[in-house]
Amino acid sequence: MAANDLRAVLAYRGLLRGFVQRDLTVKYKGSLLGVAWSLLHPLVMVGVYTLAFRYIVRVPIERFPLFLLSGLLPWMFFTSALSAATSSIADNGTLVRKVAFPRAVLPLAAVTSALVQFLLMYTVLVPTALLTGAGLSAAWLALVPIVALQTAFTAGLGLLLATAYVFVRDARHLLDVALQVWFWVTPIVYAASMAPAGLRRWLQLNPMLHFVTAYQDIVTRQAWPSLATLAVLTALASVSLTLGWSVFARTQRRFAEYV
Repeated sequence: MAANDLRAVLAYRGLLRGFVQRDLTVKYKGSLLGVAWSLLHPLVMVGVYTLAFRYIVRVPIERFPLFLLSGLLPWMFFTSALSAATSSIADNGTLVRKVAFPRAVLPLAAVTSALVQFLLMYTVLVPTALLTGAGLSAAWLALVPIVALQTAFTAGLGLLLATAYVFVRDARHLLDVALQVWFWVTPIVYAASMAPAGLRRWLQLNPMLHFVTAYQDIVTRQAWPSLATLAVLTALASVSLTLGWSVFARTQRRFAEYV
């Protein structure tokens, strides 16, 4: 990440904050329940998945609702952030063509908006942990660096996809299909240990497996992440953010020609 580009984004942090506030206002405008939907949505999904995978498929996981929520919510953050970031440049074509500001503000604002909603949703884990008998522990403090690293990883992919979508509009459709497949190869409704040994080695190539498993271990096992886990997550976040920012910075001058 070029220092000049980073300073430019920081100089426009007020604009970034304004975009985030706009996105959140638009999302809940006219809604009777407002931000309560951020809590109801994951709870409804957990109810459906619990019925399907705990009582019909009978996945043998203790405290399944808590296990599911701990991995499903980070996944929802990931997918909503990527979807919004992907179209952030193209959907704001008028601004990109007529107003001078760091273009990276747009996808970063999309990711930040999704992060705010994710943090609101993740609060439902506290009563869920208490109701299922898992309780809370000091290990939950480790969620802070895990969330920060996932946000950096997601921001890097968001910058990359926002660039791709400007030039190739099929990128959004490809993303939708990829996310559907990606969900099922990520241990959200099942534990990674349940996969056959041969397949498990391939699943390790999935970066979201490492993030989701870290959340699950902290919340359900009350286990602090190991140094090896933190090293892997840091590497994933660094590579994603560096690659995404590099591609975005090299191509952003051409955005106005295509949006």
